[in-house]
Amino acid sequence: MDLKKKLQYYRQATERSSDKKETVKAASKVPASVKALAAHFNGRLLDYPTPIVEITYSMDAEETAPQILLDRLTKGQFAKPIKLAECLFFDLETTGLSGGAGTYPFLLGFGFYEAKRFKVVQYFLPDFGRDYYAFKEIIPLLEGKSILISFNGKSYDFPLLKTRAILNRFTIDLDRFSHLDLLHLSRRVWKDSQESCDLASIEREQLNIRRSGDIPGYLIPAAYLRFIRNEVIHEMIAVIQHNRQDIISLNKILFRLSSINQSPEVLNDGKALMRLAKLAFEINDYDYFVQVEKQLLKIRGEHHPEFKLLLSFFFKKQGNWQRACALWESLVAHQSYSFVALEELAKAHEHVFKDYQKALEYSARALKMYGTLQQLNPYSVKSAWKTAFLQRYERLKCKIS
Repeated sequence: MDLKKKLQYYRQATERSSDKKETVKAASKVPASVKALAAHFNGRLLDYPTPIVEITYSMDAEETAPQILLDRLTKGQFAKPIKLAECLFFDLETTGLSGGAGTYPFLLGFGFYEAKRFKVVQYFLPDFGRDYYAFKEIIPLLEGKSILISFNGKSYDFPLLKTRAILNRFTIDLDRFSHLDLLHLSRRVWKDSQESCDLASIEREQLNIRRSGDIPGYLIPAAYLRFIRNEVIHEMIAVIQHNRQDIISLNKILFRLSSINQSPEVLNDGKALMRLAKLAFEINDYDYFVQVEKQLLKIRGEHHPEFKLLLSFFFKKQGNWQRACALWESLVAHQSYSFVALEELAKAHEHVFKDYQKALEYSARALKMYGTLQQLNPYSVKSAWKTAFLQRYERLKCKIS
C-alpha cells in the first residue's frame, strides 16, 4: 500500500469514527425549535452530525397522461413529448436574492411524479454549513430524471445549486439535464396581458390561486436569520408552506401551458392570442396560426390590423401574393401599418409582378403620406422611411426609363 492510499484509509477511518461520535452528540443537542418544526409538518430529522429536516407532501396527480407536449411554446427545444416520470421540479429559498458563492440555500424543495401521485420533498437546513448533507439526499432524487423544471431557475436557482455542489465537493453533472424554465414560457404567452409575469401573478391571473397568509419572497432571507437568532418557528412554517406551494404551482403551470400548446382555444385573452400568433409565425406553424385565428375571430369578431399583417406575411411565405396584397391594401388606411404595407406592395409589384409603374405609384404614395404626416407632427414618423422610399422611387424611375 503506497503512502497516498494509506493516508486515504486513515482519513476515512477517522471520519467514520468522528461521524459516529458527533451523531450521538448531535442527537441530544437538536434544538427544540427544529424538533417542533419537524413535528408540525410530520417531517423527520435526518440522522447526520448536524441534523436537517426532511418534509414530504403527496397529492393526487394533476393529470393521468404520462407525457405532455410543449414543442411550440419551447420553439422546438422540447420537440418530443416530455415524460413526466423524468421531470424534477425544484425551487430554493435562500439567504439572499443576488446569488453568488455567499448565498446559502436553506430550503431545497423538489417535486416529482411517483405512482400516479405528485410528491413534494423539502430539505430544511436549520443553520449554516449543512447543505453538504442535503446534497447527499438530493443525489438519489436525480436518478432517472432528465429534465429540471423551475420558475426563473435558469437565472438564479440552477447556478446557485451548481455553485453549492462544487463548494461541497460533489461531482454532480447537472449540465446533463435539460432545463425547462416556465418563466420564459409564461412570458411568451402572457407578457402583454399582465403587468408582471412573476409566479404570484401567474397564480392569481391564470390559475385562480389566492394564497392566504403567505410570506412575500423578499422577506424570506430576513425571516431565516431571525429563526437562527431567536428559534421562533412561525415564520419558518410560512416559508416552508410558501416553497411547497411554489412547487405545486409549477406543476399546474406546466399543464396549463401544455394545454395552450395543443389548443389555443382554451384562451379568451386577445393579447395572449396575439403573442401566440407571432410565435406561430416565428416557428412557421401555419396550422397553429389558423387555430389562433379562429379563436381571435370568436372573441373579437374581426381581425386586428397587427394580425392582418402577420397573416399577410404568412401568405407571402407561401407565395400567395394575391391574398397578401389584398391584406396590405386594407392596412394602408391604418397609420401604424401604412408604411409597412406600402413598402410590401411596392416590393411585390417590383420584384414579383414586374409592374414597375404600379410599384412607382406605391412609392410616390408613401412619400406623399410622409410629407403630410411631417407637417402635422415632425416626430410622428421615422426619417428612415423617407430614405428607403426615395431610394426605391429613384431606382424605379430608372427602370421605367
